[in-house]
Amino acid sequence: MPQREESSTVARLQESIDAVLIPRGFAPGSAGASNGRRQIIWCAAADAFAARFPALPVSQEPPEGWAGMCTDVVIDLVDVVDEAADAEDDEDASGDWRVTGVNVEGYPLDRLFAGLGLSATAERAGALIGSSANDSLASLTPLLLELLEGSTPQR
Repeated sequence: MPQREESSTVARLQESIDAVLIPRGFAPGSAGASNGRRQIIWCAAADAFAARFPALPVSQEPPEGWAGMCTDVVIDLVDVVDEAADAEDDEDASGDWRVTGVNVEGYPLDRLFAGLGLSATAERAGALIGSSANDSLASLTPLLLELLEGSTPQR
């Protein structure tokens, strides 16, 4: 059954990113699915995130302050076969999940790297878009590690 197999790949993707983000102040990923789309969101308290990763543009304190805000890492996926068939029932989705976006507080991952002057890394991050959940397993976790570890005050 392709859906179950690929869904377990999406679960492994979430677990591998949990292993990177949870120790860095994020809550475990929260996933949702609707109409052939999936989204996984990790949230960290914005003030704590900014203190840990001050070099990132998303760490700039807004004029209204940090009160009650969180910083999100979001991965968007689409079931390409389901989308092509324009099906509406997730239970009938094929499970061929493709990455359509990786964002940190609304900033695409590749643009964050480009803004940090890391053009080769930005290209690797940009290549995630359109890749399968399975293919992104090997590259997304190291990219997130590089982003976060390179943005700590010790750098």
